[in-house]
Amino acid sequence: MILGPKKLPFLLFQFLIFFSIPFLLSGHSFAEGPADSAGKKIVVYYFHGNYRCPTCLKLEKLSREVVKENFKRELSSGLVEYKSVNVDKSENRHFVNDFGLFTKSLVVVEEDGGKVKRYKNLQKIWELVRDEVAFNNYVKDEVKGFIKRVTGKKAAIPAPSTE
Repeated sequence: MILGPKKLPFLLFQFLIFFSIPFLLSGHSFAEGPADSAGKKIVVYYFHGNYRCPTCLKLEKLSREVVKENFKRELSSGLVEYKSVNVDKSENRHFVNDFGLFTKSLVVVEEDGGKVKRYKNLQKIWELVRDEVAFNNYVKDEVKGFIKRVTGKKAAIPAPSTE
């Protein structure tokens, strides 16, 4: 496929945006909701827009299932939260700039007292969407890493079902 002179700058722009997601300053805060009593938590955000293609819906479903099935204890204690957020809604548009979003994304965020300490956009979800085992392991490992950093302990992952 030969790219025309009009398509090349657009593709280069997309490439540049993809690889230059800015990091937030540690003092940036979000007014998304009150922090839990300890002040530290991990929020797993799936960001989408109004238009939802079948692959986007699958990404959301798989992401939600990984978090809900593998982090039950952390979810019930409030250490981990899962949120699906429509960035096309005016009250959520700030997330596009906050996390450098340019497409549907799964972002793991460490918050302390309602302020973002660090985050990671799990960009490999697009590569792994057709391999549910690899997708599950990728998301699970990334969330576990955030939990370990916040608590100093490994997450209590349930053993795989033998049925």
